[in-house]
Amino acid sequence: MKKNINIIISGIIFHIEEDGYDKLKEYLDNIHRYFASYNNSAEVIADIENRIAEIFLYKLRDGVQIINMEDLETLIANRERIINLVVEKHF
Repeated sequence: MKKNINIIISGIIFHIEEDGYDKLKEYLDNIHRYFASYNNSAEVIADIENRIAEIFLYKLRDGVQIINMEDLETLIANRERIINLVVEKHF
């Protein structure tokens, strides 16, 4: 049995496995560091987090109740696409 953690992304509560949480936290910390020097960094980061929440909600529609490590690895593998969509919107 794995330990689960409750997180809030874009105002939505998600249940995530502990190892997935660690991976997500590292990913989001990297996003924050990367965009910290941009003038509208808060808005860009919020849009990225909104997109992550949308992806998680879509995953949960399939009857899944917990975001796991595999979900996080898929999210991170597609990160360039997510970031490019947000950056195109802002720049």
